[in-house]
Amino acid sequence: MMYYQLFTIPVISALIGYITNVVAIKMLFWPRKPINLLFFELQGLLPKRQADIAKSLGELVENQLLSVDDIFDRLNTPQVQDKLVNSVATLVRDKLDNMLPRIIPAKLLQLIGDSIEKVLRQEAASWIAQFMETERTYITREIEVKKIVEEKVNDFNLDEMEAMIKGVSSPELRFIEILGGILGFIIGLIQDVIIMLFPM
Repeated sequence: MMYYQLFTIPVISALIGYITNVVAIKMLFWPRKPINLLFFELQGLLPKRQADIAKSLGELVENQLLSVDDIFDRLNTPQVQDKLVNSVATLVRDKLDNMLPRIIPAKLLQLIGDSIEKVLRQEAASWIAQFMETERTYITREIEVKKIVEEKVNDFNLDEMEAMIKGVSSPELRFIEILGGILGFIIGLIQDVIIMLFPM
């Protein structure tokens, strides 16, 4: 066998490996609509499995990443309660300043505002904590993280989804394409070795 033929085998194998991986990655997203090819139907993996992927992602997010209970646990902390109390106290103070008649002496207005704010600061934290506990079951039942995620993913435009996935994993996808060429080249070299060791 001529030496150029031994060189050609790894090159062709590398091209086949590279092109195969490029096509495989492309077929994650394309074709968007199913195409009937005699005995089978051809459609991109993501368009075909979008509903299944959405359902699996919803379950993953709710069970492993973020549940309503997790949100409540984050909200029901002294730091968050302090911020809520401060916001409520400031809002009430502003409303009082706008609602009470101007004929009321400023010192009396100040006294009324201070008294209400004091009560709010003393009681609001327990009110918030109580609300969190009493409404937790209802809100947990009504807000289904799994369903929200599933609906959002199902509503994704496939072009946007493709752009998002490629934007996040473009270097990795490119590496997979190149790796196909490298592996193909190595397989071609192995074929060369076999041919030289066991000539026809």
